[in-house]
Amino acid sequence: MSPVSVYLVGVESLASWFTHFVRWRPGDRRLHLGEGPRVDTEMLRRGFDGLSAATAVFLTSHDTLLRDRELAAGLRTAGHRAIVQSGGAATLGIDKVAMKRFFDRHGIPTSPWRYQDEGTLEDVDGDPLVVKGRNSTQSIGIRMATEASSSPHYFTERYADGVEYSVVAHRTAGRTVTLPPVWKGPTSPMLVPPWRRLRLCPAPGMTPALDAWLRDVTETIARSADVDGFLEVEFLVQAEGAGLVLEINPRICGTLRIAALAADVPVFSLHHLPSSAALPAHRYAAEVPYTGASFNDPAQQVYATSRLTVAGKDPADAVTALRRHAGDSVMLCDPWNTGNAPAVLGAREETPL
Repeated sequence: MSPVSVYLVGVESLASWFTHFVRWRPGDRRLHLGEGPRVDTEMLRRGFDGLSAATAVFLTSHDTLLRDRELAAGLRTAGHRAIVQSGGAATLGIDKVAMKRFFDRHGIPTSPWRYQDEGTLEDVDGDPLVVKGRNSTQSIGIRMATEASSSPHYFTERYADGVEYSVVAHRTAGRTVTLPPVWKGPTSPMLVPPWRRLRLCPAPGMTPALDAWLRDVTETIARSADVDGFLEVEFLVQAEGAGLVLEINPRICGTLRIAALAADVPVFSLHHLPSSAALPAHRYAAEVPYTGASFNDPAQQVYATSRLTVAGKDPADAVTALRRHAGDSVMLCDPWNTGNAPAVLGAREETPL
């Protein structure tokens, strides 16, 4: 019999919808840790009472990468298994300069960059540049610039036009599972962050070659960074076909829910899969920013927090659900352009979790 899983939820935004994406097994438990620097140690102890060798599944945010590693060390001493980010992966999630150095060291294609006197960005005269916070998240502090920043708190990279994608992966015990790529739309000098745009899964116009490349790079990064848990890799694909890796997030990420809905998988139970897998999309999922009252309707595959995420068996179902809950103006045409592309997804292969 598999060990009991204790889900340690450190991401506040998961509170309302987490339970709908778990395949619960007898004895499984859930603890809400929150995102603060301190955790009630007595609550944590009680969460493992009576369990001799449970699996602690940390659902980590940007702010709890280091905290959760410390908690995991204590649980391992007590004889439990912990799925928590490695020290190396946590560093990459917190420090974007370390992340850029990692890309260069491992031959991962990325936009030329500069941090103070370091990096691959050379002649910048006339080049559009983007300045990003070294330790920021959710696009905080990002801005267009005409010269590289010299601040120790920021780094600079060359701006490029293209289409953004994200691939979410889960890796543990040497097994990597990738979810279908999420389309996040074209970049622009306005620097509208992806969480404020329309997002789609499966990605419109996705070719088998691009799908394979996105997943292969994601798996390479997951292995090279010794990821243990969730990883999001953010990509930019330029018009001529060149692909770049923009950033990685070794934690719970914003595209997790839409990818899980499209794949029709209990995403927080992926650690039960016995082998690596490239999960396809079985449904059409779409997501837009949302400011209404939060709600969840699993029967209709609609989830609303700061984003409205819907899924349907075909594009028409997804568009109808978006319009019903977010208004007719949210989408004026078929976003998947199914008049020019097949609307039927691949046959489903059941994988036990």
